[in-house]
Amino acid sequence: MKTEITLYKSRQRKPGYVTIIFFMFTSLALLAALCALIYLLLTNSDSFKFLISIIVLVLISALFYGSVKILIRCITEQRTPEEEAVEILSITQTGIFNHKAKQQLIWDEISEIQIVDAVISVTVDLYPEKDFQLHLGDTDVYTDMTRDDFAKLLQGHYKKEIYTYNSPLSCGCGG
Repeated sequence: MKTEITLYKSRQRKPGYVTIIFFMFTSLALLAALCALIYLLLTNSDSFKFLISIIVLVLISALFYGSVKILIRCITEQRTPEEEAVEILSITQTGIFNHKAKQQLIWDEISEIQIVDAVISVTVDLYPEKDFQLHLGDTDVYTDMTRDDFAKLLQGHYKKEIYTYNSPLSCGCGG
Protein backbone atom coordinates (compact mmCIF):
# COMPACT_ATOMS: atom_id res chain seq x y z
CA MET A 1 0.00 0.00 0.00
CA LYS A 2 2.04 2.92 -1.31
CA THR A 3 0.88 6.26 0.03
CA GLU A 4 0.45 8.95 -2.60
CA ILE A 5 -0.02 11.79 -0.12
CA THR A 6 -0.67 12.17 3.58
CA LEU A 7 -2.41 15.29 4.84
CA TYR A 8 -1.30 16.53 8.23
CA LYS A 9 -2.97 18.93 10.61
CA SER A 10 -1.73 22.42 9.77
CA ARG A 11 0.58 23.82 12.40
CA GLN A 12 0.17 27.16 14.04
CA ARG A 13 2.69 29.65 12.74
CA LYS A 14 4.96 31.05 15.38
CA PRO A 15 6.02 34.69 15.36
CA GLY A 16 9.50 35.16 13.98
CA TYR A 17 12.45 36.79 15.65
CA VAL A 18 12.04 39.87 13.45
CA THR A 19 8.57 40.42 14.94
CA ILE A 20 9.95 40.05 18.46
CA ILE A 21 12.78 42.50 17.77
CA PHE A 22 10.33 44.96 16.18
CA PHE A 23 8.06 44.97 19.23
CA MET A 24 11.07 45.17 21.55
CA PHE A 25 12.31 48.33 19.78
CA THR A 26 8.76 49.72 19.69
CA SER A 27 8.42 49.16 23.43
CA LEU A 28 11.78 50.79 24.09
CA ALA A 29 10.87 53.80 21.93
CA LEU A 30 7.54 54.20 23.74
CA LEU A 31 9.32 53.89 27.09
CA ALA A 32 11.73 56.65 26.05
CA ALA A 33 8.77 58.81 24.99
CA LEU A 34 7.12 58.17 28.37
CA CYS A 35 10.28 59.24 30.21
CA ALA A 36 10.55 62.39 28.09
CA LEU A 37 6.91 63.27 28.76
CA ILE A 38 7.31 62.75 32.49
CA TYR A 39 10.35 65.05 32.41
CA LEU A 40 8.31 67.67 30.52
CA LEU A 41 5.49 67.35 33.06
CA LEU A 42 7.85 67.90 35.96
CA THR A 43 9.62 70.89 34.41
CA ASN A 44 6.62 72.63 32.79
CA SER A 45 4.80 75.45 34.58
CA ASP A 46 2.21 76.31 31.90
CA SER A 47 -1.15 74.74 32.81
CA PHE A 48 -2.33 74.28 29.18
CA LYS A 49 0.85 72.45 28.16
CA PHE A 50 0.62 70.45 31.39
CA LEU A 51 -2.91 69.28 30.49
CA ILE A 52 -1.91 68.38 26.92
CA SER A 53 1.13 66.51 28.25
CA ILE A 54 -1.07 64.45 30.60
CA ILE A 55 -3.40 63.46 27.73
CA VAL A 56 -0.43 62.48 25.54
CA LEU A 57 1.08 60.61 28.51
CA VAL A 58 -2.09 58.52 28.91
CA LEU A 59 -2.16 57.70 25.18
CA ILE A 60 1.51 56.72 25.07
CA SER A 61 1.04 54.65 28.25
CA ALA A 62 -1.78 52.70 26.57
CA LEU A 63 0.36 52.13 23.47
CA PHE A 64 3.29 51.04 25.65
CA TYR A 65 1.07 48.60 27.56
CA GLY A 66 -0.24 47.10 24.29
CA SER A 67 3.23 46.83 22.80
CA VAL A 68 4.65 45.07 25.86
CA LYS A 69 1.65 42.74 25.98
CA ILE A 70 2.16 41.74 22.32
CA LEU A 71 5.92 41.35 22.91
CA ILE A 72 5.34 38.98 25.83
CA ARG A 73 2.80 36.95 23.85
CA CYS A 74 5.21 36.64 20.90
CA ILE A 75 8.02 35.47 23.17
CA THR A 76 5.85 32.85 24.90
CA GLU A 77 4.52 31.55 21.55
CA GLN A 78 8.07 31.32 20.21
CA ARG A 79 9.20 29.34 23.25
CA THR A 80 6.40 26.76 23.11
CA PRO A 81 7.66 23.41 21.82
CA GLU A 82 6.75 22.24 18.32
CA GLU A 83 3.67 20.07 18.24
CA GLU A 84 3.96 16.68 16.63
CA ALA A 85 2.65 16.22 13.11
CA VAL A 86 -0.82 14.68 13.29
CA GLU A 87 -1.94 12.65 10.29
CA ILE A 88 -5.45 13.48 9.13
CA LEU A 89 -5.96 11.75 5.78
CA SER A 90 -3.90 9.43 3.58
CA ILE A 91 -4.56 8.80 -0.08
CA THR A 92 -3.22 5.50 -1.38
CA GLN A 93 -3.62 3.37 -4.47
CA THR A 94 -6.21 1.23 -2.68
CA GLY A 95 -8.28 4.03 -1.15
CA ILE A 96 -8.51 6.77 1.46
CA PHE A 97 -7.53 6.27 5.09
CA ASN A 98 -9.30 8.61 7.51
CA HIS A 99 -6.92 8.84 10.47
CA LYS A 100 -9.45 10.67 12.67
CA ALA A 101 -11.97 7.83 12.48
CA LYS A 102 -9.28 5.17 11.84
CA GLN A 103 -11.20 3.89 8.80
CA GLN A 104 -9.94 2.64 5.46
CA LEU A 105 -12.21 3.41 2.52
CA ILE A 106 -11.58 1.45 -0.68
CA TRP A 107 -12.06 3.37 -3.93
CA ASP A 108 -14.77 0.96 -5.16
CA GLU A 109 -16.98 1.42 -2.08
CA ILE A 110 -16.89 5.24 -2.22
CA SER A 111 -20.01 6.47 -3.97
CA GLU A 112 -19.29 10.19 -4.13
CA ILE A 113 -16.49 12.68 -3.49
CA GLN A 114 -17.19 16.41 -3.35
CA ILE A 115 -14.86 19.32 -2.76
CA VAL A 116 -16.98 22.39 -2.03
CA ASP A 117 -15.30 25.54 -0.70
CA ALA A 118 -12.26 23.68 0.68
CA VAL A 119 -14.37 20.99 2.37
CA ILE A 120 -13.97 17.45 1.08
CA SER A 121 -17.00 15.23 1.61
CA VAL A 122 -16.71 11.50 1.06
CA THR A 123 -19.93 9.48 0.87
CA VAL A 124 -20.19 5.69 1.16
CA ASP A 125 -23.74 4.56 0.34
CA LEU A 126 -23.39 1.03 1.70
CA TYR A 127 -21.82 2.17 4.99
CA PRO A 128 -23.15 5.62 5.94
CA GLU A 129 -21.19 5.52 9.21
CA LYS A 130 -18.01 5.80 7.13
CA ASP A 131 -19.10 9.12 5.56
CA PHE A 132 -16.93 12.04 6.58
CA GLN A 133 -16.17 15.67 5.88
CA LEU A 134 -12.81 17.34 6.24
CA HIS A 135 -12.01 21.02 5.99
CA LEU A 136 -8.91 21.15 3.81
CA GLY A 137 -7.93 24.49 5.34
CA ASP A 138 -7.16 22.61 8.57
CA THR A 139 -4.57 20.52 6.74
CA ASP A 140 -1.27 21.24 5.04
CA VAL A 141 -2.57 20.34 1.56
CA TYR A 142 -2.36 23.93 0.28
CA THR A 143 1.33 24.20 1.16
CA ASP A 144 2.10 21.46 -1.37
CA MET A 145 -0.54 21.91 -4.08
CA THR A 146 -3.63 23.77 -5.20
CA ARG A 147 -7.19 22.52 -4.85
CA ASP A 148 -7.23 21.57 -8.55
CA ASP A 149 -4.00 19.56 -8.17
CA PHE A 150 -5.54 17.76 -5.20
CA ALA A 151 -8.68 16.99 -7.20
CA LYS A 152 -6.53 15.66 -10.07
CA LEU A 153 -4.65 13.42 -7.62
CA LEU A 154 -7.95 12.02 -6.38
CA GLN A 155 -9.24 11.65 -9.95
CA GLY A 156 -6.20 9.51 -10.78
CA HIS A 157 -7.51 6.83 -8.41
CA TYR A 158 -11.25 7.50 -8.15
CA LYS A 159 -12.83 6.59 -11.49
CA LYS A 160 -16.16 8.36 -10.94
CA GLU A 161 -16.63 12.09 -11.25
CA ILE A 162 -15.42 14.36 -8.43
CA TYR A 163 -17.68 17.33 -7.89
CA THR A 164 -15.73 20.53 -7.14
CA TYR A 165 -17.26 23.93 -6.56
CA ASN A 166 -15.95 27.25 -5.29
CA SER A 167 -18.47 29.80 -4.04
CA PRO A 168 -17.79 33.30 -5.31
CA LEU A 169 -16.60 35.71 -2.66
CA SER A 170 -19.41 37.79 -1.24
CA CYS A 171 -19.17 41.53 -0.97
CA GLY A 172 -21.36 41.43 2.13
CA CYS A 173 -23.91 43.74 0.54
CA GLY A 174 -26.80 41.29 0.92
CA GLY A 175 -27.92 41.46 -2.68
